[in-house]
Amino acid sequence: MLTLDANSVLEVLKPVQDPELRKSLVELNMIRNVKIEAGTVSFTLVLTTPACPLRQFIVEDCERAIKTLPGVEKIDVEVTAETPQQKSLPDRTGIDGVKNIVAISSGKGGVGKSSVAVNVAVALAQAGASVGLIDADIYGPMPP
Repeated sequence: MLTLDANSVLEVLKPVQDPELRKSLVELNMIRNVKIEAGTVSFTLVLTTPACPLRQFIVEDCERAIKTLPGVEKIDVEVTAETPQQKSLPDRTGIDGVKNIVAISSGKGGVGKSSVAVNVAVALAQAGASVGLIDADIYGPMPP
């Protein structure tokens, strides 16, 4: 029989998988800071994006697994995100404070790139991401 401690919490969470990656949240190091105090289990769930559409589904799966342990009265889940960053290229300079760049492009004008860019920015902001938007016409490379 499992007792209520950090190891047993991680043990019951091992079968809970990230729905997109199909791997255990524990194996992916997405469960951190497990604490138990007077029947309250708290931990941090670290997602790969603040805009995760399956966020609530993952939290509910975790809660369901933890409730199988004896003595659990309350579950507190802090959800955060660590967005993977691409390594910078040696001959390029990054933009201070910018972790990720999403480019909306097309080889043709008048196809709705600005509309798509605005909608992507709004959706990411509503999901909790910090967003900036630049709408520019960029032509190139130019011949020497």
